[in-house]
Amino acid sequence: MLDAKVVIAGAIVALVVIYFLPRIDMVARKSYGRYRRKKRDLRQQKEREEQLARRTQSQ
Repeated sequence: MLDAKVVIAGAIVALVVIYFLPRIDMVARKSYGRYRRKKRDLRQQKEREEQLARRTQSQ
């Protein structure tokens, strides 16, 4: 069987994780949003450059 100290420590860790879970979720969502926005901006910039290159080649 597990030692009582291990069980108590596990319970405390679980409570701390439960307490901070909303904050962790909020930080993760913000970070993922910034990542997606950056990728979208890079893709749009690349598309604009390709479009400009096509226009200059056709002239």
